[in-house]
Amino acid sequence: MPEPDADLDLPPSPEHYVTRILDVVRRRADAPVLRWRDQDVSGTSLAASVHATAAALRDLGLRPDDTVGILIGGNRPATLTTRYAAHLLGASVVHVSGVTPGTSGPGLSLDAQARMLREANASVLVTDEEHAERAAGLRDVLPGLRLLTAPEGSEPAAGSPAAAAAPRRPRTANVTYTSGSTGRPKGVCMPFEGWNATVLWAASAVPSGAAITFLAVSPLSHSVGLVVDIMIAAGGTVLLRDGFDAGTVLRDIARHRVTGTMIGVPNLYALLDHPDLPHTDLASLRQLLYVGCPASPARLARALPFLGHALTQNYGTTEAGRITVLSPADHRRPDLLDTVGRPSPDVAVRICDPDSGRVLGPDELGEVCVRSTNMMTGYLDDPDLTARVLRDGWLRTGDLGRLDAEGYLRLSGRIGDVIKAGDVKVYPAEVEHVLAGHPDVVDACVYAYRDDNGLEQVHAAVVPRPGGAYDADALRRHVAAAMTAKHAPVVFVRCDRLPVAASGKVDRRQVRRLGLLHPRSGSEHPS
Repeated sequence: MPEPDADLDLPPSPEHYVTRILDVVRRRADAPVLRWRDQDVSGTSLAASVHATAAALRDLGLRPDDTVGILIGGNRPATLTTRYAAHLLGASVVHVSGVTPGTSGPGLSLDAQARMLREANASVLVTDEEHAERAAGLRDVLPGLRLLTAPEGSEPAAGSPAAAAAPRRPRTANVTYTSGSTGRPKGVCMPFEGWNATVLWAASAVPSGAAITFLAVSPLSHSVGLVVDIMIAAGGTVLLRDGFDAGTVLRDIARHRVTGTMIGVPNLYALLDHPDLPHTDLASLRQLLYVGCPASPARLARALPFLGHALTQNYGTTEAGRITVLSPADHRRPDLLDTVGRPSPDVAVRICDPDSGRVLGPDELGEVCVRSTNMMTGYLDDPDLTARVLRDGWLRTGDLGRLDAEGYLRLSGRIGDVIKAGDVKVYPAEVEHVLAGHPDVVDACVYAYRDDNGLEQVHAAVVPRPGGAYDADALRRHVAAAMTAKHAPVVFVRCDRLPVAASGKVDRRQVRRLGLLHPRSGSEHPS
């Protein structure tokens, strides 16, 4: 584990990551760099689209350190080319997605999207035909906003690329809106230099000539965008999908010889439960990154015969970026399956007392604090929250965890999610691991419910295994036997699937809403 006072900065580079990407794809010429909806985007076409988009943005008056809003549906190639063009011109980007950032809930209102664009000081909004009407409505609310329509499909942007100007480097790469577990979405400012250094360093670490086919199923507006940049800069091909479907992912891996992908833990469980898994050729897969939350050790143990050669866990946050890694070799140690791995080389982690800030020792439970190249510079237009989260160069994640003597991190959930069940503190993540380890449970989310007397109870939403002998009382006994009776959920909400955020995490706010839809009495509430 890096020492807290270690120099964690990646080697500075005068090179611009987009310049590296353009050099790589030009050399690949007619080879497919992107595949989207069975259309191939060649290296030549991708480079032409980036330059044409940059020319169009310059014609609209975009200046260095301006912000470009992006309102493009799905994982279209234009989402990438727009960001590359903006970064070449020294501008940052803010994604105004069709769903609330960080949630799987209903679409954002026009007012919410306008607020995000206004806060980020966006001067241009790049959209597609699907969202043209909404974009026009946003321009009515924000009269100074200039609109640019991205091309459909794999064609380059309209217009002739102007002579390429010297690349600029914005202060902020992206403003990523995240709602976290509660509250209105807040803009997280991610530094360009950290993004730039990570792409260049990671791409250079890939062996020359390595065959790379990366499958992107989560939104390019979130952390997978950085991974996609690395794959393209390393000479790889990226298969873009507009969402996750377990059967489609398995077919894609076998058909396209996918070497890597990145999915949330609930998606990993869906792969494990799919009937095609035992019969799918997974030999090409070298890295299956699973993110968002800790996985059940019991579920991971069952995954090892099929995916053990590729399983890699990344723990991180929007504000901190990647924090720890649990490698495929680590997965072969049963005692490490309840961890999220050790800090990445460019990350320092320490555990602190949430109240005093005192640094704690091995195996002491406290708040996970991080210092890294990729952590945010602050929250947009919220200096008070920024000052609370960033202290003395360290970022307070709000996650509870403990580091063991080897430097492996075990998480116990969010500070605000701890349930006070009488005189016992219940950490939801620990109960979720136990529930997900039951043979009749696919996934679980544990949360607090305050009863009429103001006392907190342990409630749980569970996804039963199809055809399993689901029984709420049996699950309660299972938890009580593994932990204590006070850890056992008082109420179970039965659901077909847990709502998942764009980050890959379970959307706890929606789970709580689901629980409130049912009566307060009874031991099981089917839904």
